[in-house]
Amino acid sequence: MNQEAFQDLVAFIHEQSRSYEVPITLDTSIENDLGVTGDDGEALILAFSKRYNVNIDNFYITKYFYPEPFMSKIPGRIAVLNVGHLLKAINVGRLDDEVIK
Repeated sequence: MNQEAFQDLVAFIHEQSRSYEVPITLDTSIENDLGVTGDDGEALILAFSKRYNVNIDNFYITKYFYPEPFMSKIPGRIAVLNVGHLLKAINVGRLDDEVIK
């Protein structure tokens, strides 16, 4: 693992999520551990794509982030998106289901 890239990604995630008190590891879930959800999840992914030049054309926000609380009474289960997935996406230049698996 490129430690410098990881530290830069951690700083970016702290800045975007405003969750400075949560220690971030490769296994930290963006939704479950950091509480980034709905529109904030979408904003984080868009900012991530722009900052790291990662293609997100085949990334489906609703698969990895719950909708805003007022939009859905009973949300379905979502897939986990963690920091390790984002780091891998930086390395390959895209974020999609294939990269995440």
